[in-house]
Amino acid sequence: MNKSQISLRLGLLALICTAGTAANAAVITDWDFGTLTAVAPDNTPAPTTGSGSATSLGMTNTYTETGGGGNVSTTYDDITKDTNSTIGNENVWRIRGAGATPGNGWSINAPEYTQGAEFDVSTVGYSSVSLSFNWAATAQGIANLQVQYTTNGTTWTNVGSLLNATVGNSSPGGSFQTDTINFAALGITSVNNDASFGVRLVSAYNPTLGTYASASSVIAGTPADYNNNSGNWRFADVQIDGTVAPVPLPASAWLLLAGLGGLAARARRRKA
Repeated sequence: MNKSQISLRLGLLALICTAGTAANAAVITDWDFGTLTAVAPDNTPAPTTGSGSATSLGMTNTYTETGGGGNVSTTYDDITKDTNSTIGNENVWRIRGAGATPGNGWSINAPEYTQGAEFDVSTVGYSSVSLSFNWAATAQGIANLQVQYTTNGTTWTNVGSLLNATVGNSSPGGSFQTDTINFAALGITSVNNDASFGVRLVSAYNPTLGTYASASSVIAGTPADYNNNSGNWRFADVQIDGTVAPVPLPASAWLLLAGLGGLAARARRRKA
């Protein structure tokens, strides 16, 4: 084997080693509701990329209120168009219920963190996990959202700051906000390589009131109680990303690399 052949093989093997050990960012699972067909009800929309499950929380309940809400035996989440917002006449997942007139499933008597949506995704084979989602409320939707995560499917932990809703579908120019939770940046490594990973996007008490507030009132700077009669949340996109764990090279590849390196060194000594 001459020197040029050795050099060529060393170069090719180095490329293989780099490809085998590099980590690559990837979409683990994505719910791009804008690509789904409008349908009602749709309580468990399937992901458009990857695998996982999406379910609404707290929309069926036995709470009793006057003026609507509560006493909801059926969930009426749906995929519907959000015609006036900045997402551009796109389909969204609307979280709501129906039951007592004119009830919508959201209850002022529900404990915080019990109403909203849950997304369960296996992160096996991935690290550096992150979550991003586009979210808005109607004017009378609940104003505050808390992100939670689980690594065992049963224990839920708050992560990130309390979020205030923007309002979509109320008038032309209504907007969705994009929120991101980067678990790696927060030093949370327990979500890596986890078959039981999940996130919840759930209603929270407004810190000024200590109860649920309406989105429009918080945006106006004067938090007022959610009235329990109407309002819903809408998600335009929910995506979970991660870094593919590097694939270790077999021992034979490293032995071959060492052997070729020895041959190259021998060829240089002979030339000298």
